[in-house]
Amino acid sequence: MKSRFRSASLFAAVLLVSSSAFAAPTKITGTPNNRLADAVLKRLLSTPLGQAGPRLHYQVILLDDFHPNAMTNTRGKVYITKGLFRLLDDDRGVWAAVIGHELGHNFLQHPGCLPRFGKLVRAAYQKARTQGYTLGPARLPALHLGEGISVVTRDREVEVQADLIGMMLMAEAGYQPGFAVLLDQRLRHAVGGGMGPFTIFSRHPRLETREQHSLHYYDEATDIFRSDWPDAAKSPGGNLPPYGSIGRWTFSTAKGGQLLVFDVSFEVHNARGARVRVAAGFMRNGRLVTTHNPAYRMANGMMLTNVLLPGAASESKQVRLSVPRSALAASGQKFLAVVYLTAGGRYLDVASREITLPK
Repeated sequence: MKSRFRSASLFAAVLLVSSSAFAAPTKITGTPNNRLADAVLKRLLSTPLGQAGPRLHYQVILLDDFHPNAMTNTRGKVYITKGLFRLLDDDRGVWAAVIGHELGHNFLQHPGCLPRFGKLVRAAYQKARTQGYTLGPARLPALHLGEGISVVTRDREVEVQADLIGMMLMAEAGYQPGFAVLLDQRLRHAVGGGMGPFTIFSRHPRLETREQHSLHYYDEATDIFRSDWPDAAKSPGGNLPPYGSIGRWTFSTAKGGQLLVFDVSFEVHNARGARVRVAAGFMRNGRLVTTHNPAYRMANGMMLTNVLLPGAASESKQVRLSVPRSALAASGQKFLAVVYLTAGGRYLDVASREITLPK
């Protein structure tokens, strides 16, 4: 279960940070996103775990700022920028992952609530075990909430613990823990896809590291979720949308360097009924390489080679993509090779590496 979410990526940016100060741009009000965020917040706080948190005036405030970010203060206000909620779409579960993480910061900022929160998590897990949900271990691992936070490790450890609290809040409120992993995957795709300026905070753990910490409790959180929501389709978050990742992939040339070849392994889940696409292209000097060859030309002129596959509930495959070197409109030897994975029109993952073509 845990291994299926792990994916390699050359891009990482941590966009979920906590701060008591936020230079707020214009607030966004009265939109469907406001209503969605308010409903998710209310749901997360309505459960016993949510009620165990500090008594604050919680509020989600949307900001008209292109930079993807989410922040909170010690008084319960959660800020989400337009640049971030563009990545969340209307998936309530992904919104819950963002808001739950920020609520985790609020809980950690008021450590007096943590013993009760931990006690209720253990009780919820034991309830799941008695109901026959045994994906996780026989005993819940120690949570260590509020512990191990030193001056040196504070920022990183706080982020990891906020992820853990957020995942447990999500599970009991009816949002599958997998939505938290989907959030990380979408952030990685956005960074790789060049969606404007992203801030990389070196004091925070890389997305891959945070994903691994979240996965450490993924099975336990899933048991808690299933104990209250045995039919995921009827849960507040609903079923997970398609997700997946690019695995090992190689680039090579054939026919004396005149044929460019990509061998790509990937995995997809929840894609039944959706078309899965694996595509590859090139970038040079920060721009997508174009082509005049109609066999490889997209509507915007971008050169792309791709393969379409029928979706499945779960599958792992390897595909080969190729394109003649003559299709490249750009001259030269050094390029950035980029591989994309999509399902049902959604980008699931992206990976890239620098390559040098033979003369």
